[in-house]
Amino acid sequence: MANFDYGTPCMVIASGRIGMVIDSTRTKVTLCFYDKDYFDPDQVTFRKTQVRIMEDRFVKASRLGQFIKGKLSFEELTDGSNILPQFVDNDPKPYKINLKDILSGATAYEDKSFADICKWVETILTYEDEISFADDPWGVIRDKVTDRDIMNLLWRDLDDFRWTFDGFDGQANDVIKNIKNELTIWLESNRKQLPPSVLRTVAFQFDDDSIDNESRATQKLFKQCLDAMCEKKEPKAIQRRGYCYYCGTKIYPNDWIKARDAFIEYYQLTGDASAANTLGYIFYYGRCNNGVPEYEEAFKYFSIGHAYTYFESTYKLADMFAHGYGVVKDGETANHLYWSVYKQTFKRFIKEDYESKFADAALRMGNCFRYGYGAEVDLETAYFYYLQADLAIRKRTEVADHYGDSVVFNGVQRALEEVRKEYTDKGRKTNFINPGWLNWALIKHRRCRIKIRELKNGALQLTASPIKRRDENKAPLMLVTIPRSDYCELKDRILIKTAANSTYSIPGGGNEIIFDSYEYNWNGTTKFYYGDELAGEIFTERYTFTAPSKNEIIPEGEKYHFVRVVFEGSGRCYDYLCDDTSVKEGDQVIINGYDGETAVNVVSVFDKYENQLGLPVDRYKKVVRKA
Repeated sequence: MANFDYGTPCMVIASGRIGMVIDSTRTKVTLCFYDKDYFDPDQVTFRKTQVRIMEDRFVKASRLGQFIKGKLSFEELTDGSNILPQFVDNDPKPYKINLKDILSGATAYEDKSFADICKWVETILTYEDEISFADDPWGVIRDKVTDRDIMNLLWRDLDDFRWTFDGFDGQANDVIKNIKNELTIWLESNRKQLPPSVLRTVAFQFDDDSIDNESRATQKLFKQCLDAMCEKKEPKAIQRRGYCYYCGTKIYPNDWIKARDAFIEYYQLTGDASAANTLGYIFYYGRCNNGVPEYEEAFKYFSIGHAYTYFESTYKLADMFAHGYGVVKDGETANHLYWSVYKQTFKRFIKEDYESKFADAALRMGNCFRYGYGAEVDLETAYFYYLQADLAIRKRTEVADHYGDSVVFNGVQRALEEVRKEYTDKGRKTNFINPGWLNWALIKHRRCRIKIRELKNGALQLTASPIKRRDENKAPLMLVTIPRSDYCELKDRILIKTAANSTYSIPGGGNEIIFDSYEYNWNGTTKFYYGDELAGEIFTERYTFTAPSKNEIIPEGEKYHFVRVVFEGSGRCYDYLCDDTSVKEGDQVIINGYDGETAVNVVSVFDKYENQLGLPVDRYKKVVRKA
């Protein structure tokens, strides 16, 4: 008996109607007929004796070409069945699709029915390999635009449209008209005028920091397309060109005035607060005013960014209040704003979102306790936050290369060095009279687990960890920070020991306490609760956390020569690579600053091996020359 496999074309003997097998049993077969309705085909079941399997049907390349040009209907191509035949192998007259044929077909199908347009698109995509429709549809356009590039972009449009074959009739003609318009522009200009899809694709396929790695021809093409999109007032293009001028590229050298104007235009077109945040920085640092800050404008734009919860805007507003830049000096307000960013970015950081702004917020919280911004001066607390900032910026530079990360890194290292000279309480062990260490685990009062092991001297070894919730893949990590031990790490569990002769009790027995809150009585008893129920008790004179011993860093890798320079006015220090070993403390060197070459003073000179660097070596800027 013949095989009625899925997809096999069959003819109904009585009517001559052709359908495709979608199901079969021992004696019956169900056929799907597309001849009446392409989107809602008939499904009819017959006895196998009522149908016969058709011989393989083929379509020649020349006939397929006529269909693509719009000179042959789908019904004629499929002999009325609306079921596509196989392609003839080794056709003596092979057909390869070209832009003129697609333009001819788009012209013929303009204003036709949704079903007819869908059949045309589906046929082209079905035979795409046989007719060489697209070779690299997701490839990057480089150097010079060719017909193949246009063909690849058309493939993207048609493939996107194929996913909407569920009744969006209005879009079908839009797609056809767009194809016709694109190809008319390209072909009638003798391939000199780029169609909109090419302008849009090339303008957005490179980042402002990656275009410098492309060939000069590609850079020229990128500039042509991006400038054309900006002339059309395309907001995204205006924003992209603004960032090019902001960061500086080979084809768009750093120009603060052009960057400012681009972001103002972009903001006025879109109201996008990211532009306000960027404008705040431009005005805060006086980029367009010879380095003289324009605080009134900075406050305006940072306020907009803050209203839209841009963390950078919030902590820069706080900087203005902390120092009285353009506003009344107000440490309380600065502290409040810093803390709001710290709290929100902390939640992200412990969930391993290392690209968050936690380093920036922790650095500023440290400054609050170092300089007394809305808080009593407390060097231990300041050092606590600086350690967190140090861990956070190192984590961030491992996963990303953000603009300004080297500035944050240098600021954190300088803060640690300076406070370390004054904060001298040292030791690996930290004793807790009350269980303050539990706050590392009790993140938003989540459920936590303590496993208890009794030691020989009556002390208890506690292993504590947060428990993941049902909507999480894993529990957040704990940010364990011990200033006196120079210790700050993210941990999934912590080990705590109690004093000797400690005791515990757990209702129902066992050695594990599940809890979401606790109470401490000054008689040495910690009570753990799960909801309102007592989950366990521990009695001890103290808890002890021992920070791991620091591994000695043995210098390895290449040795690099650095100078630390200070910028006049801001007083900020930065480390620069320096090839000139004759430069000494007190000299002046030339570096490339935001506004071109700048002379800065050298405050120290030192060497570091590769494994001692806080940042990858390519993140450090180099001294241009000795002044």
